[in-house]
Amino acid sequence: MEKKYGEVESGSATIVVRGVTSRLREILARWMMDVPEIMTLDGGILGEDHFWIRFIDKDDRCYVVFEFNGEFDILSEMRADSLAWEGEDFFASRWR
Repeated sequence: MEKKYGEVESGSATIVVRGVTSRLREILARWMMDVPEIMTLDGGILGEDHFWIRFIDKDDRCYVVFEFNGEFDILSEMRADSLAWEGEDFFASRWR
């Protein structure tokens, strides 16, 4: 995940999609995912009309990245188990 999208929280807190700047929570709201169990991390641009958003799904205890287009259609999803990824740091995690 970090190879493609960079280190966690190294991306942007807003994304400009087709000239409109949106906070990450606003993007999640388009998919009805603006809920307390989701913690936004960062997002960015992969190419023309191709974007990504990374967040933590606290219920599933995993990091998630959605890639989406300018119509906010989700093109792909990647998940990483937080315990496997963070190791012992998982137990001191701020969102646990």
